[in-house]
Order: sequence, then C-alpha cells, then structure tokens
Amino acid sequence: MQNVLDYLQTHHDQSISLAQLAKVAGYSPCHFQRVCQQKLGLGPGKLNELIRLQRGYFLLSYRTWLSVTDIAFDCGYESPDSFSRAFKRVTGYTPTQFKAQPVTITSPLQSYLHQWNEEISTMSVPPHDNFNTQTSIVSLPSLEVCALRHSGHPARLNGSIQRFIGWRREHKLPPTQYRTFNFLHNDPTTVAPEAFCFDLACERPAKQVAMEDNMRFDTIPAGRYASLKITGGEKVLEAAVNFITTDFLAQHNEQAGDFPVIVERLSFYPEVPYHQAQSHILLLLSK
Repeated sequence: MQNVLDYLQTHHDQSISLAQLAKVAGYSPCHFQRVCQQKLGLGPGKLNELIRLQRGYFLLSYRTWLSVTDIAFDCGYESPDSFSRAFKRVTGYTPTQFKAQPVTITSPLQSYLHQWNEEISTMSVPPHDNFNTQTSIVSLPSLEVCALRHSGHPARLNGSIQRFIGWRREHKLPPTQYRTFNFLHNDPTTVAPEAFCFDLACERPAKQVAMEDNMRFDTIPAGRYASLKITGGEKVLEAAVNFITTDFLAQHNEQAGDFPVIVERLSFYPEVPYHQAQSHILLLLSK
C-alpha cells in the first residue's frame, strides 16, 4: 500500500483508474479493492478523492492567494464546481466559505488517521541504525533570521503558519531564496497545551522589513551541531528528532547546547508530494 499512496501523491492532478492502482500495488483489481478496504478502511476511489481533497485543504489554508479554480485544477478536478461539491461533502464547507472566514475544520484525511497512521506517512520510518549512519557533527556559522513565536495550544498553530506565510509573501521573502526554519522548543505530546512553544523562521534579508506582533529578529548561533537530513512526512521527522535528542547524544557522549532543535524545511508539502518532503535537523551541541 505504501507504493499506492506514493503514486497517488505524485499523480494528484491526473485521472487514475483502478487497474492502474492495482498494477502499482501488484494485485489484481478485485484483490486490490479488498486489501485497500482492509488496510485503510476505505476503497481506492475514496482514497484517491481524499488525497486530492487533502491537497486542496492545504492549498486553501496556506496558499490563500490562489483562486479556488486554480486549486481545483491543481488537485485534478475537471471544474471548480466538482471540487467545491466534493470539498463540502467531506468538510461541510465550500472552498469559498473556508477561505472567506477563519473556520476550524479537520483535514479530509483526519478521521482515517487512527485506522492507518502507518500508511499515511507515505514512507516507512527508517530504523535508528539508518539515522545513526546519516548523522554527523558539523561546525556552522551564525545566521540571522526573522522569527514568529507560536505559544499556546497546538490546535491554533495553523493560524500562526498562515500569518507567517502571509508576512513572508507581503515582504517578498520566498522559500526559494530565503531559508525556512522551525525551532522546536518542546514536544506537544509531553507538555500541557498552554505550554507549547514553536517558532516559524526564515533567513533575514538585507533589506528592512516590518515585524508584526509576536515576531522578532533572532540569531541561530555559530557552533558545533549534530546534523541529520531526512526525507519523509511528519512521522519520519518525529522519529528523527527523537533519535538526535536522545540516542545520538548518549551514544556520542554529547550534551545539547542552549538552543532549541532546529528543523530546516528544504522542501515541503504541498510543493512536493508528502513522502518527498526534505528536512535538515540541527541540534546545537555544548562546547
């Protein structure tokens, strides 16, 4: 099923038949339908629709300058009307309603995550041995950044992401020219919601920029860093961060320095398929 999910992510804008998906999975069409229902809790057609709508959900949320028509075609729908009907059927809102007001709705795939959270990552989490061989210690210079701090319940993080993306677009600071970072102050699964803290940051430009509320200029300090580059979704990222902050430090008799875990987003969904997202994890080491 891993190959099927990867294929659907990569071909989100194309018409895909049951026979094509069955061939990717290595099954006959009838057997593939049964396997898909057993493993994922839904049929191939519904899976294809939800993956397309998931992409639409993210584009509507974080690419607010795109029109509903552009998003509909990007997600493989023949018309904005067919996309709107499908989106409303799953979320309860039309795309236009969703864009026009700050409504909080779950993503189209959310209700299925508990049934197939292994598959939804669209990439198996590598064993720790792989992380260990790929992790190195590097010396890096300091880097000035513009950062927005999100404090409070993780459920409100989407709003902070939208603000930061909008601010970057307003000041013409695209990710292709100015590096993108997250600073992970704590783990949302182990702290009270009100204690959650997460920074969104980008490389500071030479030109003057106006900062908004909860924004600041900051510096990623020079020093020795544990460095690990990964490819995959959030489950892979979570496993890699856990490795570098625990096992790696213990194995190499190192201690973390006085700076949060840094995740540089080299490429990210929906610009690339979910399973092809690339991240660079950096952990400052004490001298």
